Amino acid sequence: MDAIVKEFDESNVVPFHMTFHHTKTKYEELPHHLHEWHEIFLVHKGKSRFFIDDLFYDLEPGDIVIIPSNVIHCTQPADGALFTSSALFFCPSILTGNSDVLTDLFSSSKLQRKHRYHLSEEKQSEFLELLNKLNRETSTSDRYTGEMSVILIQSIVIFLSRHCHTTPNETAGMPDWIHHSLHYINDHLDEEIELTQLASAACVHPAYFSKRFKTTIGLTFSDFIKSKRMIKAKELLRNTSCSVQDIAEQCGYKSMPHFFRTFRATTGKTPSVYRKMSLN
Repeated sequence: MDAIVKEFDESNVVPFHMTFHHTKTKYEELPHHLHEWHEIFLVHKGKSRFFIDDLFYDLEPGDIVIIPSNVIHCTQPADGALFTSSALFFCPSILTGNSDVLTDLFSSSKLQRKHRYHLSEEKQSEFLELLNKLNRETSTSDRYTGEMSVILIQSIVIFLSRHCHTTPNETAGMPDWIHHSLHYINDHLDEEIELTQLASAACVHPAYFSKRFKTTIGLTFSDFIKSKRMIKAKELLRNTSCSVQDIAEQCGYKSMPHFFRTFRATTGKTPSVYRKMSLN
């Protein structure tokens, strides 16, 4: 199964969504997914493994995960364990303006591949108060609600930019060959990538490679590569003037019909329509 594309209602006056202090189990978590909106994820209680952008983290209370748009991620609490978190999703356009200050948190997170941050106990209290204010604002409906929501979301981003401290990147307990395989895939999306090739490099049997990859990542080898290629295609359509054919080749597709079918099945749009909507 491909990574799920999570959709949000963009018809709201302010395009954002929030789940506040929500407790759930592993079986209520969404499988590997991505979305067009940015996300700020805060752990209140419990522990969980978190996969994002080819990295693994062991999350603890007080940890914050910065999730830029169009990045595959998934929360993986232990079987039977309760996990309490808050998540703020919002359209990246809320941060656009005359300065790059507001966008730095997400752009640097994606560029440097650093997603987990931590707040001191004192700053956690201040951050929770900002989330509380935004949560209360969602239950208010007057002429000021939209502007106040935007101000609070921007305040949250500025607060985290000022006070978050990075934590060590990857968790222990993952075979080195999985890390090496993920990095190889990420760097060679424009080429043919064969499971047997990576299994040989890892010195493991292809069947074992396939099974361990699926249990560790949560996606099959082929579905993971397809999802990564679609993410790259969307980024190139949004941020470059390259032709659709050039983008298809940069994403490892030698057949244009195959690229069009895959892109439309993933996004519900043709590449040209997606690019036009992104520009608007």
